[in-house]
Amino acid sequence: MSGSESSIEKRRRLYRIIKEYPGLHMREIDRRSEMSLNAVKFHLERLKRHDLVEEKKKEGYNRYYPKKEKLVKDEDQEILSVLRKEKPLKVTVYLLNQGNGAGHKEMSEELDLPPSTLSYHLKQMVKKDILEKREGLYWLSEPEKVSQILMEYEPPEDMVQGFIQMWEDFFL
Repeated sequence: MSGSESSIEKRRRLYRIIKEYPGLHMREIDRRSEMSLNAVKFHLERLKRHDLVEEKKKEGYNRYYPKKEKLVKDEDQEILSVLRKEKPLKVTVYLLNQGNGAGHKEMSEELDLPPSTLSYHLKQMVKKDILEKREGLYWLSEPEKVSQILMEYEPPEDMVQGFIQMWEDFFL
């Protein structure tokens, strides 16, 4: 196999990962590709140069989205960047499964998250208008939209370990 074939196959592999899981950051792409971080950086730059992938800085991370087909709508990218993190994803799936609001203490206990960690993520989610707080309870601002995003851009399986049953209960 020639060097150029190998490079093309590596780029295809990276593009497939980005297409399957839009909004991942470089380290997550690196883990899934089983390539060196330098190789991932190199090939991502080539994919961006060829206008196949776009890079957007969200919350201190460079996140990657397929560009050619514009698979991810701009308005969904913000929500998706948050839902690519384990703890906000847990909160979101829990609230979707509940069908109504939930208090901080309840979520901390049910999700087995330290109160300070949960507070941090809840504040971030409220700030990004994914959640709203009313009468001491947290609610999804747009549950139908969030549900649709989760259906369209299913989280990577390793991110949902530990609450797969909750995930299946909601979507099945």
